[in-house]
Amino acid sequence: MNFNTILEIGESLVKEYIVRSENTADFIGNKGVTVLSTPSMIGFMEDTASHLVIDKMPCNYTIVGTKINVEHINSTPNNMKVTVKATLTAIEGRKLRYNVEAFNEKCKIGFGIYEQHIINLEDFLSQTHH
Repeated sequence: MNFNTILEIGESLVKEYIVRSENTADFIGNKGVTVLSTPSMIGFMEDTASHLVIDKMPCNYTIVGTKINVEHINSTPNNMKVTVKATLTAIEGRKLRYNVEAFNEKCKIGFGIYEQHIINLEDFLSQTHH
């Protein structure tokens, strides 16, 4: 299947999130650090990228994250809005690559590269349940 026919390099999506207590470093064990944790920022990036392509997947196909390389460069306090932009930059067979960027209300907080693979869900699940 040629995924270049259903996805377009250069298309992007912007999504907004609010930092909640469960998104903070304090919540995952770094007590007192009540700012957006790196794993939560990455989750926002993955979620944004997924929403860019998930509805375009053929029946029985979905995407899974396989690689991420990001920098978390500024902190974001609880209850602040985070805006994430994901841009599809490459389609290599079943591999998708995105540029991801995150901003809070004051500045850029993170950026990097995220990769996903398109999988046939039925085949994938049968391989993982041996």
